[in-house]
Amino acid sequence: MRVLVYGMQSGGATAFTLFLAQRPDCLALVDTLNNYAAPRVTTALDMVVKTVITTAYPVAVHMERFRPDRTILLLRDPHDNYQSLKTKNYRNHSGLMEEKFLLLDQVFAERDKFDAVIRYEDFVARDPAVLETVNQLGWPVEEGYFAYRRRHEELLNALWDHVPDLFERMEFTFGNVQGKEVNEKFRDKPRDPAVEARLRVLCPRLLEHYAAHAASKAPGDPASRS
Repeated sequence: MRVLVYGMQSGGATAFTLFLAQRPDCLALVDTLNNYAAPRVTTALDMVVKTVITTAYPVAVHMERFRPDRTILLLRDPHDNYQSLKTKNYRNHSGLMEEKFLLLDQVFAERDKFDAVIRYEDFVARDPAVLETVNQLGWPVEEGYFAYRRRHEELLNALWDHVPDLFERMEFTFGNVQGKEVNEKFRDKPRDPAVEARLRVLCPRLLEHYAAHAASKAPGDPASRS
């Protein structure tokens, strides 16, 4: 099986893909740099690849090249995503940052094209529903995978053993995953009214989705007790 994870830069998709890569029998490209499309590979092994939203490569290009059996859209609260990405030196690579957030809202509007949509916040909270969703896709995961025991050197060695030609065609990176296990430490960023106003223009649908989700979890709301 092949799984493609698609998300915004600084959206937590690398951390999520590293979680999927804890399977000892799979290959993983946990962070495809923004200036590359997902690779074409020839291997019988299960493999997971993470790609990001850019103006250079639409998701259709990644899918045509990698030929995934399952696709996952990884979302993050746009407030936190924006605040995180604006500090990165690559924020305007392969498209201006604000162009990417416009694309993010379009992708979100067409989320039914993906086999699963997972919120970063649920992932770092270790919500059992995340495990259930991924297992139902046919990619076996378990609670122990929240600890990143399978690290970068092992993942690179596996790629070298089974798809060595990738090293001639791509550069490799492992994103900004911090710590030895999944945690919520870096989830929340400061709220800024100016950012809120900008996001209403850039990604109103995703912003509304997160606002509705927060309201459903508010104490005293009937939905929070269901």
